[in-house]
Amino acid sequence: MTVTLSEVTPALRAHVMALAPLPEQEPFSGAARDTLPAAELTPGRVGVVALADGVPFGFLMLDVGPEVRVYAPGDGIVGVRGVYVDAASQGRGLGTEMLRALPAFARERYPDATHLALTVNTSNPRAIRAYLRSGFTDTGRLYYGGRLGPQHVLELAL
Repeated sequence: MTVTLSEVTPALRAHVMALAPLPEQEPFSGAARDTLPAAELTPGRVGVVALADGVPFGFLMLDVGPEVRVYAPGDGIVGVRGVYVDAASQGRGLGTEMLRALPAFARERYPDATHLALTVNTSNPRAIRAYLRSGFTDTGRLYYGGRLGPQHVLELAL
């Protein structure tokens, strides 16, 4: 199986809008039906779909807007937001593959980028493990601006 990433195109948009994580995960990541329209209106933010052999299974957003600097100050940082695998596709390693494909995709889209950065809620151990397994490292910093409590700040060097 080949996992690829693509910006959300008009042809993929309806498929992406139908993706959603498990209900208990949605407070952490959101779902594309809510986050993609906002991303499309936010300068510096882009929706990204993960595909397994051409079939959409996951979603995330890349962000180079000013909000990223709140938790990851510095130049060359690309924020990663709203990451999830559709509920029907979980448990098969697709999330790990999606995250492993992310650095090359980000380097191609943002050639001057040096790091990916994201926040993950301290009460979301499943997501923390997935990010660490995929090469992200914990910076030791906490971000307190999330609506569900403190979040670890993780980074991945590009």
